[in-house]
Amino acid sequence: MQKKLIREMAIYAILLILLAFVMHSDLLSSPTERFSLMQERENYLHPFVYAFIIYIFLLFIRFIVKKTATLFKKIRDK
Repeated sequence: MQKKLIREMAIYAILLILLAFVMHSDLLSSPTERFSLMQERENYLHPFVYAFIIYIFLLFIRFIVKKTATLFKKIRDK
């Protein structure tokens, strides 16, 4: 259980970082400017919300694929 929780947290963290760099390409060139702009606008939570929405979507897709694979395995084993 603990390994699964750590794996899911790692997936979420990677997704958060990946989305941050995709949505804000200036993070690589001037990260202090981006953080000061975020501090000025007081929008601290939007990266976490966007990452959570995408994570839930990916979790749903992973669930569907897993159930489909299980179904095909049951059909094949008959």
